[in-house]
Amino acid sequence: MSRTCTLLALLLLFLQGGWTVADDEDEAPPISITSPDVAKTYVYGRVKYHSLYWNKQMGLLIARVTFTDSDDSSTSEDEHEFKLPGVTLDAKTGVFSATSEKGETIPVAEYKTELFLKTIETTPNAHVRIIHPRGVVTVILEALSPSDPALRPSNPTDGSTNGVHSVNLNDILR
Repeated sequence: MSRTCTLLALLLLFLQGGWTVADDEDEAPPISITSPDVAKTYVYGRVKYHSLYWNKQMGLLIARVTFTDSDDSSTSEDEHEFKLPGVTLDAKTGVFSATSEKGETIPVAEYKTELFLKTIETTPNAHVRIIHPRGVVTVILEALSPSDPALRPSNPTDGSTNGVHSVNLNDILR
């Protein structure tokens, strides 16, 4: 009986369009750079720290990810680096960009200075995904075009005038 109900529920979801198949090229983000580096870490580990840095000698943007094996004070840490090829730096502006398949140059990160510390942060249109199922780690840099309608504020339909429009890139890039 429960197996029949489950199958019926799945059939209804499928018929109502609850499932989508990404078969159209335009559904993928314009920039999707998967690091050629793959690492192994703790099976049940979690990301403790992550950052981006620019390697001047190699001319590469690199993601550094630190994993920990537990939440308590006696943790072991495991650090890995992942090259993100295809990203270039405009030294004058401090903006990192990548070129889409259509030839559009899209900013993906920029230098930020806080106090005396210079860091690299992703731009609002970009996101670095760290995927680590069963301890196998892959890093993907994804970005939308800054002119993408999903990144522009919408006209409020509820009459509010606060002008706030939130976009969750995780929902857009899935």
